[in-house]
Amino acid sequence: MYIHANSERGFSLIELLVVVAIIGVLAAVGVVGYQGYIDSTKKSVTEANAKAVQQWVLNTDTVRAAGIDADPTSCSANSASSEATIQACLSVIGSTDGPFASFKNPYNTSRTGDTAIRGLSSNSSITSGSTLCSAIDANAVNGDVLVSTSGTLIQTHYCVPSGSTSVLVTETGWDVDWD
Repeated sequence: MYIHANSERGFSLIELLVVVAIIGVLAAVGVVGYQGYIDSTKKSVTEANAKAVQQWVLNTDTVRAAGIDADPTSCSANSASSEATIQACLSVIGSTDGPFASFKNPYNTSRTGDTAIRGLSSNSSITSGSTLCSAIDANAVNGDVLVSTSGTLIQTHYCVPSGSTSVLVTETGWDVDWD
């Protein structure tokens, strides 16, 4: 009787280490790419939210000019005609009854409605992309939409990260005069 040794072949330790290293490199590249995608998406959502607020300001201006009552009522032509009353109007658009009550900050989802849309007076000059959000509003964070008034002129801005700071972005043509 003959006994034959089965020569079973498996993977060597080197082969296994090479496969694990390749999987590790692919995972690292994937995580970095995914993080870039998430950051890009948050910036896009912030810009889209600011555009929605800007469109609301523009539409409300058109409604007010036609003599139709605006919603919320604090934004009607009779109510919001000075800087102080326009600020009062803008401060409620994110409130429970406002048109942006369900608005969410993409960088900080606990900031919704009136904590993420902030109406303020514009006493300082704003340079798009270089003015710090905290210089305009001490409580502003990435993803917030800031709506500033100067007299009856309304400008919509949004905060996005730039390095370790948060800068204000203002699109050209986003000025609306509620005069």
